[in-house]
Amino acid sequence: MEYEVIFYNTFLDMLKGAKEKFSDLLFWEDSNGKCTYDHFYNDIMKSAGYFLKLGSKYIVLGLNDQYLFAVIYIAAVITKHIVCLLPENHLIPDNMQPAYIVDDKRLKEIMNNVPISENELINTDPNEPCTIAFSSGTSAKNKGCILSQRNLLYDAQYSMKIYHYWKGERLIHILPYWHLFGIVADLIGPLHQGCCLYAPESNVYFFQAMKYFKPHCINMPPALADTLCSRLKSTQDIRSTGGCLKKILCAGAPMNIQTAYSLKAFGILPCIAYGLTECSPCVAVTPDTDIAFGTVGKPIPCVDVKIKDGEILVSGSTVMLGYFENEEMTKQKVVDGYFYTGDMGYFDKNGNLVVVGRKDNMLIFGNGTKCVPEIIESRLNGLPGIEETLLRTNFSGKYAMPELIIVSSDFNNGIKEKVTAVMKEEALYPFILTIQTEKLTRNSMEKVVRK
Repeated sequence: MEYEVIFYNTFLDMLKGAKEKFSDLLFWEDSNGKCTYDHFYNDIMKSAGYFLKLGSKYIVLGLNDQYLFAVIYIAAVITKHIVCLLPENHLIPDNMQPAYIVDDKRLKEIMNNVPISENELINTDPNEPCTIAFSSGTSAKNKGCILSQRNLLYDAQYSMKIYHYWKGERLIHILPYWHLFGIVADLIGPLHQGCCLYAPESNVYFFQAMKYFKPHCINMPPALADTLCSRLKSTQDIRSTGGCLKKILCAGAPMNIQTAYSLKAFGILPCIAYGLTECSPCVAVTPDTDIAFGTVGKPIPCVDVKIKDGEILVSGSTVMLGYFENEEMTKQKVVDGYFYTGDMGYFDKNGNLVVVGRKDNMLIFGNGTKCVPEIIESRLNGLPGIEETLLRTNFSGKYAMPELIIVSSDFNNGIKEKVTAVMKEEALYPFILTIQTEKLTRNSMEKVVRK
């Protein structure tokens, strides 16, 4: 089943459409108050007047206020600037200088402008660069991915053919806008469809926000899905989520399979999006009508995905224009129109994509055994009593041995026996076992740090 979706080619067209269709509808609410779609539109037009007079090509957003981040981001794009989405505490690359930094100090000057007319704006070329988003994997250095409005809009619009938003639907905004998944799933998608966003002051107030705003859906990292599941298990009351939550969408890392099953049992559909910054970012998503556990669903309609030597390759209108100031790396990663993701995977018999791990994470042990650690971790994470696992190589002995780190607050001999059985089946025995209660270390993109 595919939903009907209106297609826009530029942010300005989408903004005009949202104003015409949803003018008086609530768009945003946070601790500072509420605003309608009409108010949001006017704030963007104020900012656009400022950016029309600005000579700098690159705009860097250093804003804590997520509403104003959204305003400035769209205003900069529709006035032909290139916005750089930098993770927190990330230094501006030297080859991006001089960049114009929009921080809290400059906001007053920007927002004091008189709104301009949309007639003063010329629709930009949707294929030209509009955003540079920085990709950060579990071990690789950050890379600037150059993206166009076409990349981002096609990704959002085609994704919504599978995972849909509805007019008036309430979302809690959790994902930071410097993260591309946040821009597409928590800004472009909801704005396109007329959704209402509520932004808590921090994730500390997440559960209070749910009770107050009664969201229908939330986009979140898998770690927060685990926390949500634990809360539901402890309360056994769906009203702790506000009583209206029907689905969540996770990305950035695999969802714990036990978490997924438990959420489904509570009537919350646990959907997964698979993607990379280089692909704007969504490549595949599980439909919000039903899910195939253990998969990331089918590729979105505007991409072609194929498997070559076990690696997932992606082609289509969402693949980036290239890496910023790095033509050599672009040529290495995009060959004959296909982006080599570095992820290992396959299609199941129903055409659903299964992602098994990173090609770069392949482990080779002293006894000659090779494995993709994510496959083993996925099996172990499905065992009761295990919160998460990390498989890595230990070089402290005469030869490289498997070392398994298990996060568990209730580890016992029964769990140990099941873990040992899995490790023997995978030819990873003997192994070094470490039990801890602390969560695994993650980077700014919520991915486990393996090294």
